[in-house]
Amino acid sequence: MLQLRCAAQNYDWGRKYQDSEVAKLAHANGNEVDESKPFAELWMGAHPNGPSKVAATGESLASLLAAHPAALLGARVAEHFGQLPYLFKVLSVSKALSIQSHPDKQLAERLHAEHPKMYADPNHKPEMALALSDFEALCGFSTTAELQARLAATPELAGLVGAEQVAALAALPAGAAGQDHPAAKQALKSAFTHLMTAPPAAVTEAVRSLVARLEAAQAAGAALSEHEALALRLNAQFPDDVGIFSAFFLNIVRLPAGSAIYLPANEPHAYLAGELVECMAASDNVIRAGLTPKFKHADVLCESLTYRQGLPDVLEGSPAGPGGSVRVYQPPFEEFELQKLEVSGGEVALAASQGPRILLVTAGEAEVAAGGGGLPAALEAVKEVERGGVLRRGSIVLLAPGVEFAVRRAEELVGWMAAVNSAFFAIDGAKQGAAAGTGAAEEEKEVATV
Repeated sequence: MLQLRCAAQNYDWGRKYQDSEVAKLAHANGNEVDESKPFAELWMGAHPNGPSKVAATGESLASLLAAHPAALLGARVAEHFGQLPYLFKVLSVSKALSIQSHPDKQLAERLHAEHPKMYADPNHKPEMALALSDFEALCGFSTTAELQARLAATPELAGLVGAEQVAALAALPAGAAGQDHPAAKQALKSAFTHLMTAPPAAVTEAVRSLVARLEAAQAAGAALSEHEALALRLNAQFPDDVGIFSAFFLNIVRLPAGSAIYLPANEPHAYLAGELVECMAASDNVIRAGLTPKFKHADVLCESLTYRQGLPDVLEGSPAGPGGSVRVYQPPFEEFELQKLEVSGGEVALAASQGPRILLVTAGEAEVAAGGGGLPAALEAVKEVERGGVLRRGSIVLLAPGVEFAVRRAEELVGWMAAVNSAFFAIDGAKQGAAAGTGAAEEEKEVATV
């Protein structure tokens, strides 16, 4: 295994030190922290915008992986992805992140070529967010019926969307048929695009009118809808921003600790509050359109969205490992899955994986040692690799493929692991078997097209 030192990001939407799991984990991981700054993200991986380092030597994880791909990534991962395929994070969210989406592979390649300073890599970015505390987000478009009701109740929103676009949405069938209607996707796209590209002066006027009306209603004792209450919150954070209105188009999703949602490419979302672990394909590409002082690419976002409607799927995890000590959260993306490890007393064996895993300890303590038998020959040549050690809160380690690990003398150990999606190896193995039987070479297939 490799002990890692990992980078914290101090974005404005992060939490103050005393309230931030990111800050406390970064400190426990051996980093100096400036308590005057907000702490937003802890990055664990090899992405150049926040690279992890080998604790013992200070060498970047990316350079070590490049020097020993077969040993540290595994042969299949090295051949198919050519790099660590995921980026693992912890987030501490105090205020709303931007209204955003992440590009698919084709769009990412184009954006990176055209705007390399804004889109730092050519990769897509499907992702999964798993709540560590009560977590709130905007995610995906609401149903047609819900949008019809909100437009009817919010004249300021309807004015920005435009009479023709409102009429097109209103003409769609009621109920579930509304979102499956052939015209629904185009009507939704037209309405959302008109909103997100409305003139700034018109947006400012509409936001102020909305806020004045809602505050007057509150003062008179009226109850606000959850989207109306959210609009007031968002205006306090980002006054006069078009993202305040875009929230009326999206689902408000609330998750308790231990639940997760996954987001394919080209889906609109914005995290609002909470602590979470997040895993994604190895990319930092974000297309923003609201609730941010950063560059907005609203036309690109609106053109690229899928305009699927309805709530996202929620994952609760499936028990695995000895005695259910591991819980697996598996999204439909080949690059990654998340695993929760809980061990108290005794000894638990983590079976060898065909790909690299990154383990973050968030509570407790335990000894971890490479399992019985020798190390794979390729791994024996990596002098930086340790055969074991004591892990405690803040420890972050890369567990090499092909090695079983024993967790011993655990004291209420809780850890989170990012791993290559096990479905990738199942599909890849089946293909290799078919190729061996027929002599035909098959092209690799993704777990899901995103």
